[in-house]
Amino acid sequence: MSVNRRGWMCLSAGCIVLIMLLLPLQTVRAHHDAKHTAQLNELDSASEALYRYMQDGNGEKAQVEMDRIVRLVETISFKGLSSVEGIHALSETVMDTREALVRSQSSPEEWRNTSSRLRLAVDSLIHKQQPLWHQYYKLFTDDLSQLAKARSDADAKSLQNAVHTLKSHYETIRPAAAIQLDNSIIAKADSWLSYLESVSMKKDLDASELKSVLDSGEGVIHDLFGKKRSEPVLLPLAGSSNPWKWSLLIGGWIALALTYTGMRHYNAYQEVRPVSGSKDRGGWRF
Repeated sequence: MSVNRRGWMCLSAGCIVLIMLLLPLQTVRAHHDAKHTAQLNELDSASEALYRYMQDGNGEKAQVEMDRIVRLVETISFKGLSSVEGIHALSETVMDTREALVRSQSSPEEWRNTSSRLRLAVDSLIHKQQPLWHQYYKLFTDDLSQLAKARSDADAKSLQNAVHTLKSHYETIRPAAAIQLDNSIIAKADSWLSYLESVSMKKDLDASELKSVLDSGEGVIHDLFGKKRSEPVLLPLAGSSNPWKWSLLIGGWIALALTYTGMRHYNAYQEVRPVSGSKDRGGWRF
């Protein structure tokens, strides 16, 4: 047997031995990954069930799901799923919900709020692409519109109510946002909301200062929900000295949209294209 042939045989035998040694490790890793995925799915279903039971006021069944969530959070490895701040936010939300559930003085509203925060936080941890908390973007834009209207009307009471609503919405999504976003974005949102609240509580409201705060808020909301800065959060209708100009502009946009739609319908007759639908996760209510 030649030296080269003997060398190739030794090399082949070494490769076979190496493969035999690596296969058990790959099997163990695959088993670990499958177990980890199953635990995350169980956490997701438990948080959804807890949300339903606490929204309906069913404390007995909610407690069963709460115990399951605590057990899972204590055993699941969150490495690579979120930052330290994100995992801390999740842990705090679990503790707050558990305390609200066992506290005799807890109100139905507290149950609804804490269970909503926890449901959004767990969903944010598992569903990175289309998390449920992104559905709050429309609520935030409505809140900013209400704030702009209150500023335009110089209505201090309406302004404070709008700030309270915005703060409530932000506190609901904050843990979920902290799980996915850089901590600097959360810190900026915290700071902006605190500043807005302090401005709205002033006895002598400064209209120019309030306008400046609301203008900067659009950027904060864009960053929070991952929107482009060029996307408008709200139209500057409130307080406009020439509303008829905005009416004409909106009318022009509508006419342009109708023209574009008509062209699309015409082109549709020239060529038929198959369209496939998509299904989103449903069943969520605010």
